[in-house]
Amino acid sequence: MSNEQQNKIVAFPLLKERLVEKATDHMQHKQFQEALPLFEQAYELDNKHHEILLGLVICHVELGDAGIAKELCEQMLKEDIGDYYHNLQMYLMVLIQLGHYHEGYVTLQAVIQEHKLPSEHAEQLYQLLEFCKNRMNQEQVMEEQTEEEQLEQFKSFTALDNIQDQLEWVHSLKTKRIEKQRFFLEQLFSSEAVHPIVKTVALKTVMEEEVDIDFMVTKFGETKKVNALQLQRTTPYFFAEQVEAQLTEKLEHENPTLLQVAVEIWQRHLFITFPFLPGDNVKLWTEAVYAISLMMQGEESDAAVAEEDGSFSAAELRKAIKELKEIEEISFI
Repeated sequence: MSNEQQNKIVAFPLLKERLVEKATDHMQHKQFQEALPLFEQAYELDNKHHEILLGLVICHVELGDAGIAKELCEQMLKEDIGDYYHNLQMYLMVLIQLGHYHEGYVTLQAVIQEHKLPSEHAEQLYQLLEFCKNRMNQEQVMEEQTEEEQLEQFKSFTALDNIQDQLEWVHSLKTKRIEKQRFFLEQLFSSEAVHPIVKTVALKTVMEEEVDIDFMVTKFGETKKVNALQLQRTTPYFFAEQVEAQLTEKLEHENPTLLQVAVEIWQRHLFITFPFLPGDNVKLWTEAVYAISLMMQGEESDAAVAEEDGSFSAAELRKAIKELKEIEEISFI
């Protein structure tokens, strides 16, 4: 087929609308991984469609790609696609998620000075302005802290009853303060009083900033020296991917629902125990995840039977299942 003929190819009628409809349905069911490629296909057909751009922003935010979401918001604002003030609110929420409080404050202050805010948006935008201002002030205080002050800060941090409050505090740690918050982070990673999920989020925050710093991380009675930059370069782990691949091979056609449960359990386990791995026996952990998935679905699993090929014992399988169960019990906060 010639280039001229290819250029004349027209998309199927209503293809864009069908893609958006299907993607939106996935998104409403919080299936963001499935919705994203559909919105991306629709975007290739129309890159100025507000509903498509908004869907892409939401999917990228939910999947942890706030940087891409920021670029899409900037496109909508710059090209005046959709409702300006709704887009502005979305943009500010993305900046806050990224920890770009100064940028959010300056942007919103400029808008307020140049325009009279519509009454339906004014209250929310002023609240966001105040939030960014308070975060900026908090950042300045944190940057100037001595080790003694950081130790007091850590005591206040561990005194928080709500883990969500601790996670919000951790999310505020960004590049320009990582070096100056090193002592605080050392306390956080070494203390058994800090929830493993909070440690994981803190460590991944440091990794995202690609900071070349060593930390001693303690979880579940084990201690490990890790380098944040090296971790960023070596994850995801091949072992973890192999377990998921074997679960997929085992259950994809036989029981897709159980496969989804199994993969979620395995991913939660890896997230909570990070940066520690449960071992290197792929077959053992595949069977252990399979067994606990059956149990959670109310089905029976004979964990007393060892693999015939001798790759692991029945006792090792029971131990692995016990570990999975214990981690699962603390996975919801």
